[in-house]
Amino acid sequence: MKKIVVFLLAFAMVMSFAACGANEEKSFATVNAKDCFGGAGYIEFIAGGEEAVELTFTAENSEAVEWSVYVFDEAFDDGFRYISQAAEPVLVGDGTVSVEAGQFVYIYCSVNEFTADAPDENAKLNITQK
Repeated sequence: MKKIVVFLLAFAMVMSFAACGANEEKSFATVNAKDCFGGAGYIEFIAGGEEAVELTFTAENSEAVEWSVYVFDEAFDDGFRYISQAAEPVLVGDGTVSVEAGQFVYIYCSVNEFTADAPDENAKLNITQK
């Protein structure tokens, strides 16, 4: 009888830890400002993702950098430098964005070939997925 009770308690603990772990955010990617220097400051981050996802963006060492996130239902084919004319960003700075399956995500870094002489070597945008 003791073994059954111990087993049930152990099983309950394992299941509760597993349930808690399901809500944790997972490291997804890091975008360095120097990688966005060309392309007018834009990069295509997700190209028609296969499933819906919630992404959290957190800037690091970015005191002189402003990060913006744009989400489109289709690929943006008119040249990255025109993205800001075609849509408003869904996020500026830190925060969370929901992306549906098939959508395209573009990230903009304000320190780029049009705004600075050299890339910011330290600024980055950490992205986690929930």
